[in-house]
Amino acid sequence: MRKREILLILLMLFGSLFLLSFTKDRMESETDLFSEDEYPEDLDTLEEFIQSYYLLLDSDNYLKSYTFIDPAKNVLQNDQDALKPLYMKLLQLRNGLRDQVVIYQIGDSHVQSGYFSGTARSALQKYFGNAGRGLIFPYRLARTNQPDDYQISSANSFRRIDNPRSLSGYSIANSAEAELKIKTNSFFKIDCKFNQVLLYANKDASMEFARQQNLGTLDRQETSAYSIHHLRFQEPVNTATIIVPENMRELYGLSLERDEAGLLYHSMGVNGAGFYTMADQEIMFEQIPLIKPDLILISLGTNDAQGRFRAEVMRKNLLSFMTKLEDSNPDTPILFSLPPDSRKGGKTNRDIDHVAEIIREYAEDHGHALWDLHDVMGGSGSMAKWRSNAMAAKDYLHFTPKGYMLQGHLFYQALIKGYKTFSETRDNQ
Repeated sequence: MRKREILLILLMLFGSLFLLSFTKDRMESETDLFSEDEYPEDLDTLEEFIQSYYLLLDSDNYLKSYTFIDPAKNVLQNDQDALKPLYMKLLQLRNGLRDQVVIYQIGDSHVQSGYFSGTARSALQKYFGNAGRGLIFPYRLARTNQPDDYQISSANSFRRIDNPRSLSGYSIANSAEAELKIKTNSFFKIDCKFNQVLLYANKDASMEFARQQNLGTLDRQETSAYSIHHLRFQEPVNTATIIVPENMRELYGLSLERDEAGLLYHSMGVNGAGFYTMADQEIMFEQIPLIKPDLILISLGTNDAQGRFRAEVMRKNLLSFMTKLEDSNPDTPILFSLPPDSRKGGKTNRDIDHVAEIIREYAEDHGHALWDLHDVMGGSGSMAKWRSNAMAAKDYLHFTPKGYMLQGHLFYQALIKGYKTFSETRDNQ
């Protein structure tokens, strides 16, 4: 009896292998996503599929304790078409055929705090490589809240410029030479050292760095409207003092980077921002191409659903914002993060659903990808569960640091799921 059972198992295993081979051959004959020129032969998609599979197993185990979310819905929508260029670049990065992939996130107060983006950044960099902290800004010198993984201090005073917005969301102006002292830390449990600093400033700004410590080289690039100053230090550091000259009248942001292949995750958040406040920020749209993003993640919509909501106004603001963004970044994939659940007037804010519907309609019509954070967190009314689990603030609009960090992990998982599917699809061609 035991021999017959063993034989039956062997026959079933043989049949499964035959069916797998048949299915693969059939898919090879029916699917052709890339030509050989587009997809180099030495890309190991099978290995990427396997490695991302194990990443997701770890992620699933991590999320099991959060019973109030819906992990089955934590997927990107329309990503296999809309984000195919991004997935291709990530695969090239993992296989040593590309040095850097850049993500740029635009958001509101949910993003300005830095917990969402910091969690997503560190998780993605542990897999794709750490190219640096990316975009930072002296928010505290501008008298607003700043992420916890870096500090920028100065004995000098600066004037904050709110309008027009820059690629960092804010700008600062100085009237005399000043010092910026930068210090990074390992708040998100990832190496935070850098050996490059890029400063984005007004066009005619020139810089003298005779007093910079540990400075290796300095390059200055001038565009039609701005200047970019690239400082390279002799070795990786956690601290640096940047001397800002008097003629750097406007500083738009700094990027901390490393001489290592990997992923850069820039993020900008502005408290109270929405499509209605960002649609006319011409400088921001002009500056985004300076960082050469491979993905633009849009995390707006919460504030568009506050106050008196009118669908026609929302559509107009979204169209104005997206027209300018797409015109300035015509080849960059775009991913919308739909706004999370919240309350308005003490009740579940149903206008969030209307905002999400308008964004979804636009994304589908224009071939962009979506991540439905609202559904993933549990749908309408789920903010109460997040609050009872110490994940949401008492205003039922914002989240606690832990709540934002959970969202960052969920986004990381959703992106890895999409990347795994891409790798699997390519391997079956």
